[in-house]
Amino acid sequence: MNYKYTEIMDYLRSEIEKDVYTDKLPSIRGLAIKFACSNSTVIKAYNELEALSLVFSAPKSGYYINRNKKRGTSDFDFYSGVPNNRNLPMESLRKIYDQVLEDKNRSLLNYSYPMGYNLLREHLLMEMHNPEISLESVLITEGAQGAMDLLLGTDILEKKVLVEDPTYNILLSFMEIKKIPHDTVSRDQSGIDLDSLEEKVKSGEFQFFFSISRNHNPLGTDLKEEQMRKIIALSEKYDFYIIEDDYLNELSKGATFFSLAPERTIYIRSFSKTVGPYFRSACVVAPPEIAKKLAYNITYLNGGAPLLNQAVLLKYLKSDHYTKDMANLRDKVKQNIMIFKNALQGFPFPYYIPEAGFFASLYFPRDFKLKTLLEGLQVNGYRFRDITGFTRLEDKKVLRISLTRVEPNAMNTAIRELVKEVLLMKGDKDDKNKIYI
Repeated sequence: MNYKYTEIMDYLRSEIEKDVYTDKLPSIRGLAIKFACSNSTVIKAYNELEALSLVFSAPKSGYYINRNKKRGTSDFDFYSGVPNNRNLPMESLRKIYDQVLEDKNRSLLNYSYPMGYNLLREHLLMEMHNPEISLESVLITEGAQGAMDLLLGTDILEKKVLVEDPTYNILLSFMEIKKIPHDTVSRDQSGIDLDSLEEKVKSGEFQFFFSISRNHNPLGTDLKEEQMRKIIALSEKYDFYIIEDDYLNELSKGATFFSLAPERTIYIRSFSKTVGPYFRSACVVAPPEIAKKLAYNITYLNGGAPLLNQAVLLKYLKSDHYTKDMANLRDKVKQNIMIFKNALQGFPFPYYIPEAGFFASLYFPRDFKLKTLLEGLQVNGYRFRDITGFTRLEDKKVLRISLTRVEPNAMNTAIRELVKEVLLMKGDKDDKNKIYI
């Protein structure tokens, strides 16, 4: 099936390649009229192109071509959350693919099973070290987004969804496009606003609460175990399930909702950021009654991941390659974080830096001209992004820093430039003649 948003994507990519557009791209409204579709369909197309680092959005200005991407370089790209190609285990996976194909198991080219590849499910269950979890609770879906589609875009959803604010921007756009009834609860450096959370869930209107408990996207923060236990208690009291996205399991430490209360949690573990988005495979662990419904939907909505990919992923996860590759990835991330921390010296506002994660966050006062800062850095080739699209609150002024897409020297250069510009703007606040006022 050819979706309307993919037509828009193909059109824009073609026009960019032909240099019809050289800087700013058409407005959302203009494309909606041209393709006789809704604004949300155009936004979906732009979001997908943004995820591929082909375009970027400027707050209240529109969408622009990512010239760095067009030139094939991402030297100063702190904007995108797409994994750095250099960090993906190409050589290891080539060897694993050769081994799997050498077995000549033709069944791997056939349709997947409702619950996924049994050997992969068994391996992932064994890794959980929880004898109370049965294999019937473990499924393989077509990526984390596929899991969310099966949970929220089908008849499984009977009530509303509550999500953190800010949260994963693709999830917010997905719920808008699908017209999924939802509400938000505030999250910041200190965690989730528990008073607001209880005030909302006690209405009984919510079936699910979506949370990224570790290495939050976009904030990079982890929830404290004490707060997580309070949220679990609320889930039991007001009868809702917690959907937990553990997208960076290999680099994360500490408790998860799933480890604390598997009976109240729908746990999603994906491999896109560490092994590669290509596999389109995620592990979902759910209470048996929900797992059964998910398996049914996988069967009839074609929501399963390709069997060959699942078999390769299994062999890779069991190999020494995986252990070594993840250790190398952790070392690279920690090196970049150390350089980022050193380069950030003198930054005048609050910030959060993870111990080992993909994102850091910088917090600015409400009256700070953040758009001016981003535009000035963009002119000089430094691509940063605020959390527009990740939040419904316009007064939140936060930068999400992608920590893994740049090399160490570029990290040091760009972050020092960022700090210098912030200090200049902060120092100019009282001078009415300065451009940054």
